Amino acid sequence: MPKKTIALATAGLALVLLAGCSSGPSKAEQCKTFEKTVTSAAEGFQDEAANLQSDPDAAVTKLKELNKTIGDGVDELSDDDLKQKGDAFQSAYGDLVDEIETVAKDPQSADTSALTTSSTKVQKAGKAFQDACNS
Repeated sequence: MPKKTIALATAGLALVLLAGCSSGPSKAEQCKTFEKTVTSAAEGFQDEAANLQSDPDAAVTKLKELNKTIGDGVDELSDDDLKQKGDAFQSAYGDLVDEIETVAKDPQSADTSALTTSSTKVQKAGKAFQDACNS
């Protein structure tokens, strides 16, 4: 086998091996990107929470859009542990939005303990994601 063919085959194999090593963004990059998504959603949540009294339907619609944005962020996670933690966060956030929607529809029947429980779940899920990022 000529030296040139061997050199080309070796270079080709090196490229394949290197491509296998760089299988996407690092865990740290994934954490940073998802945290930006969540921070943006949290800011949007605060903005919309202020609008719940004046236009509850629009506020709930926006909160649901923010939940979809978080879901899109979860879809971008390739690390299995981060994806699991991200899914848990989105689920908790979605439950909180559902509770808020229930309150918006019938404020007189508001179950504040359910809201508190949902909010606590969001905080715990966020902490679990942060812990996974810091491990």
